[in-house]
Amino acid sequence: MFDTDVATLLGPPLSPRPPHDPASEHRPGLVATGRTGDDGKTHPGLDEEASPTHRRDLLTAGALLAAASATGSPAERAAQLEHGVYELAARFEVTPLGELVAPVERAWGDAETLLGACLSGGARRDLESVTGWYSFYRGRLASHTGEQHTALTFLVLAGQHADAAGDTLLAGSAAAERSALAFFAGQFTTSAKIARQALPGAHAYVRPVLASQVARASAQDGDTDSALAALRTMRVSVWTGGPQPGAGAGDEKIYEAFSAATLSYLGQDEDAERHARRSLTLLTESGCHLQLAGTHLALARAFLHRSEPDPEQAAAALKNALTAAEGNGHGRTVTRAAGIYRELAAGPDWARLPTVRELGDRLPSRRALPPATSL
Repeated sequence: MFDTDVATLLGPPLSPRPPHDPASEHRPGLVATGRTGDDGKTHPGLDEEASPTHRRDLLTAGALLAAASATGSPAERAAQLEHGVYELAARFEVTPLGELVAPVERAWGDAETLLGACLSGGARRDLESVTGWYSFYRGRLASHTGEQHTALTFLVLAGQHADAAGDTLLAGSAAAERSALAFFAGQFTTSAKIARQALPGAHAYVRPVLASQVARASAQDGDTDSALAALRTMRVSVWTGGPQPGAGAGDEKIYEAFSAATLSYLGQDEDAERHARRSLTLLTESGCHLQLAGTHLALARAFLHRSEPDPEQAAAALKNALTAAEGNGHGRTVTRAAGIYRELAAGPDWARLPTVRELGDRLPSRRALPPATSL
């Protein structure tokens, strides 16, 4: 599979999903203590009060690395790996992505080793899910750092583990990330199709995220009705429960951010700007650098595509996006900012503005910039 081409990885799953076993959503977790989630599983508690610095320390020196190098019985190692998944979910949005790659790869390798030695039964099903989650997070890391083929490979692998485990949350999360990759490759029809096919029966946590992918891709494809319908689906599906692993919580912050992006693509720029500002208000002090960067990019597009464009505020929003990304390792933000900058720099009057010139100096390269319409 690691030699499979990108077009195949972006396409439909390689094998049909096996019949869903409802009991699989209500099995006991591998970890004996913790809290009960909405799906009936027992999950380790998340340290929501920790500061971003403490979170990074806990992640890099604590549960996740311990999971990757744990000793003891297979059951003990599997339990530690599952605990690591929930630690990773809590830390992902507030930790520089480069700090996560090595521990995620090590944990994934350990999970694959344990899975290979587990023949059958409930323990194997649980290990399929845990291994799938580490595959998912390795793919998500690669997606944000611009390693498209690596991302697709791990996300397809995550989907296969989700099928084997009957894990609807993992399956929907993998589909949402594959949809995002197709979107940023300019394959908007494929992006909407992947997310739309995953929506029926999707776990409540990931349903609004899938709807957001349909909305954004449909808007770029010129399908206004589908885009607005998907935003309505997102609105009525907003997640109000606790944190789970996955492609980000489909909460109010995500709803506002994707409404801003979708409406900016549809040319409804006043509404897009209003949603972007709401998103930024909700994100204040959150440390969620991926969401902050994306919202500032949406705000930049809204300023740029007003009936009376404001290139200076657009440039300022792009600089804020770069600031959110700085030191956090998501190169995709830089690529997207560069594409929108290309539109700014195309107008000679705009290109001479000090804020636009400063933005251009901050970008690492102006060569071969992607078209802004694909961003």
